[in-house]
Amino acid sequence: MKKIYWRPKAVSQVALVLIAGLSLVGLAVVELVPMTEQRPYYQEKLAASELAARAMEQIYYARLEQGPEIDASVDPAQSGLIGVPMSPVTSVSGDLVSKQTSINPNFAAILVEMLRRSGVKAGDAVAVGCSGSFPALNICVYAALETLNVKPLAISSAAGSQWGANVPGLLWIDMERILAEKNIFTIRSLAVSPGGFEDRGLGLSDQGLQMIQEAIDRNGLPRIGTDDFQQNIEQRMQIYYRNAGRHAIRAYINVGGGTVSVGRSIGKHMFHPGLNQRAPKHLYRLDGVMPRFMKESVPVIHLVQIPTLAEQHGLPLTPNSVPEVGEAPIFIGTTYNPWLAGATLVIILATLYGFIRSDVGFRLLRVSSPRRDRGYPEPMI
Repeated sequence: MKKIYWRPKAVSQVALVLIAGLSLVGLAVVELVPMTEQRPYYQEKLAASELAARAMEQIYYARLEQGPEIDASVDPAQSGLIGVPMSPVTSVSGDLVSKQTSINPNFAAILVEMLRRSGVKAGDAVAVGCSGSFPALNICVYAALETLNVKPLAISSAAGSQWGANVPGLLWIDMERILAEKNIFTIRSLAVSPGGFEDRGLGLSDQGLQMIQEAIDRNGLPRIGTDDFQQNIEQRMQIYYRNAGRHAIRAYINVGGGTVSVGRSIGKHMFHPGLNQRAPKHLYRLDGVMPRFMKESVPVIHLVQIPTLAEQHGLPLTPNSVPEVGEAPIFIGTTYNPWLAGATLVIILATLYGFIRSDVGFRLLRVSSPRRDRGYPEPMI
């Protein structure tokens, strides 16, 4: 059955301007009146960051006890997690801005999100390569793993770069032990390597190597490392899979730029900072722990270029104090208000209908005109 409806012969310019203006006003309202909402995994992110904050506080007290005195000019947050410019256990030069930026417990929330995006669930195994160069990031990694209730498989390097965990009596493996003794973390490294060039202690003095061995002994950890680069990779992979047991390794987290972990210097740049779920080009040319996991389709989280990671997630660079937990876009963000956007769309559609499919708009904005095409609306079939 055919229906009759009324439609003007043409839409007046006044009506078109009105519709356009109404659309612009609606767009401005939707843009200027956003709504805030909790990001996915909010509670887990908050719990992990709070745990990381507690751990950092404990290391602050340990540093006060151990010394040397915290230098506010290099550690403006007064965290105690920034080391010294040089010591016998310093492996390579380091970037102070990266070390300062890493002093943020909210990195734990970023790791929770990356692990969840990797598909990691409670009970899965996650392999970790910890670096003595970034003790604050190691803490955030452990906090995320503890919160998600996964099976952690950590291997650490003892030496640290400039401004890292390079205080001889307070290496990363010392911090790890202290946090376990304080019941902050249950995670302990499965093994420890000396660190340094190619993770073999190259570049360290005899005194430095002796200090590292003493630290390994006092922390009761098995030492790994050979003079062969490929064997060092094999050794780590065997430890990971042997300790994973029946648990599937669902992700690998690399902290810093250890050559055995990332695959020499080319590996540092082949993977981008953060979560890598797809293998980069020419991966076949690279060998290392991280490339091997990637070849097995295991997602890897590459914690390097820390200022870049911080900026990507809205974290401050070189904070003057340890940031408060939850003060980051990773927890709460802004989005468009769907109700407001929907109401604006309905109003625009109703206006279009009124001027194009009915005579309501014509009656409201009736303008006399000698032109025939602007006459009174005619019935349409």
